[in-house]
Amino acid sequence: MKTVAWIAVAAVVVACSSDPETTPSVDAGEGTGSNDAGGGGDGDVTRDDGGSDDAGGASCTAAAEQLLQPIDAVSTGEVTVLSEADGVKTLFVDASAGGTQGASANPRLYVSLENARRVDVTDRTAATSMAWDLAIKRPIFFTNSGDGGAGEGGAILIAKDFDAVTSADASGQTFAPESFLEDDCTAKVDATGAVRTSFDGWYRYDQATNILTPEVGTWLVKGATGKLYKLRILSYYATPDGGVGQSGGRYTLKVGAL
Repeated sequence: MKTVAWIAVAAVVVACSSDPETTPSVDAGEGTGSNDAGGGGDGDVTRDDGGSDDAGGASCTAAAEQLLQPIDAVSTGEVTVLSEADGVKTLFVDASAGGTQGASANPRLYVSLENARRVDVTDRTAATSMAWDLAIKRPIFFTNSGDGGAGEGGAILIAKDFDAVTSADASGQTFAPESFLEDDCTAKVDATGAVRTSFDGWYRYDQATNILTPEVGTWLVKGATGKLYKLRILSYYATPDGGVGQSGGRYTLKVGAL
C-alpha cells in the first residue's frame, strides 16, 4: 500500500460572496456540513512506490499542488482561556485567517490541547512537529496524524453530552489517522470538492441564513502524543470575550482531558 510523505501542511480556502466582517461567513464545502479542505503539502509531496519516480509520483505532486497551498508563516490567531473549572477549559480560538477573502494567504492555526495555547509552527514545519494537536483554519479541522502530521492523532464524534463523556467512551474506539489522498493519488473529497478530514461533518449549514451550527455531540480527540481529550465545538461566530459575533472562524471550544 502506498503512503504519503507530507513535507508541509496547509489548505486552499475558497472565498464566498458574503462580507466576512459584517455577516456570518461561510466557505466552499460548508453547504454539505463538511470541511472545505483538510490540509496537505507542497511540491515535495510524493508517493512511495518502492521504486524510482514515475508518472504516478508526478501526478501525486501535481494533485497536491492543485489542491493544497502551504503558507510559510506562523498564524497570529489568538488562543485564550475564557474559563477553567474541574479540569475543563473553555477557549476562544481565532482561526479566521483573515476572513474568506484573505484565508488563502494566511496559515493555519495550530493548537495544543494540553497547554491550551497556540503553537508557533508554520504550515511547513507543522508536518514534523509533535507540539500541536489540532490544526484549524476557518471551518477546517484536522488532527496531528497521517497525512496531517507526524503524531498519533484522530477524532471521532459520539452522540453524548460533554459532561457525561468519560475515558470509558474512548475505550475500544479506533482513531483513524488523517488520510487526504487515495492510493492512486486522487484527493478524498465531498460533492463540493472539499477534502475530507476526521472532523468531516462537524457542523450543519443553513442555506437560508448562511449560518453554521455545530453538530450535537462530543468529539473524542487523540492528541499528537496519544493523549485523549473530549471536545465540544460551541460556536463558529465567537468574540474574544466568549460572546456571539458576526464573523466566522472564531470559535469557542470546550476541552477536557480524558
